[in-house]
Amino acid sequence: MLMISLLVIAALALMIWGVIAYLGRSQTLTVKSVENPKGDIHLIHLRKPKNMTWKAGSYAKLTLPDLEASGQKSRWLTIASNPDDNEILILTHNSGSLYKKSLTQLSKGDTVEISWLESSLKIQNDDSPLVCFASDVGIAAMRPIVKEWAGKRDLILNHLDKGVTVFDQELSQIAQKDDKLNYGRSTSLSQSKESLKKAVDKYGNKATYLLAGQPDDVEAMEKFLADKGIDRKRMKTEKFNGLK
Repeated sequence: MLMISLLVIAALALMIWGVIAYLGRSQTLTVKSVENPKGDIHLIHLRKPKNMTWKAGSYAKLTLPDLEASGQKSRWLTIASNPDDNEILILTHNSGSLYKKSLTQLSKGDTVEISWLESSLKIQNDDSPLVCFASDVGIAAMRPIVKEWAGKRDLILNHLDKGVTVFDQELSQIAQKDDKLNYGRSTSLSQSKESLKKAVDKYGNKATYLLAGQPDDVEAMEKFLADKGIDRKRMKTEKFNGLK
């Protein structure tokens, strides 16, 4: 009996080590281009290795190996592209930190390291509705989710954009072709709450609620939904602490 227990423990330890080794392994990516569509908003286009995949809405640890030792060399950033796209796309503000300045000033051919692919917005593969809220660059998490699930299930997306409109035209065009997708933008948190209230009235706890963006906005929306009777188990969140 003791031998069996030891074998089970050893097997579990090996599995855990394997998962950690897989998730934490680092890959070197080459910069394709860096765009600055507006203000301090930047799009970082990276070449995707053939063997790399992830779930829509995932985030990863992005390391700048050439950043001077005194700076923060790594940050957690959301992948704004889908696994079947031919690139890894990062949407970010240049907040003025050494890391963000270095990231947004990368040139074609420069390299970065990516590791620890993970997602807090995991979605069941069924036909239950998705109700999504994004604030600011939180839209980076929602773009691949919309592209994956559009036409396959009822989907509501409200974006408290705060001037981040880089994906607006694309999402609007998807919504025009898909009567299952309701996409809208808000200029205030109260407007976003009104949008989600309609979804709560329609779907209640039958839907999954995905919330991504600035922590204060996400936490306020979590409380709002809970006050409206939505079970917190139905909510999945991704808080962009780096924005603060």
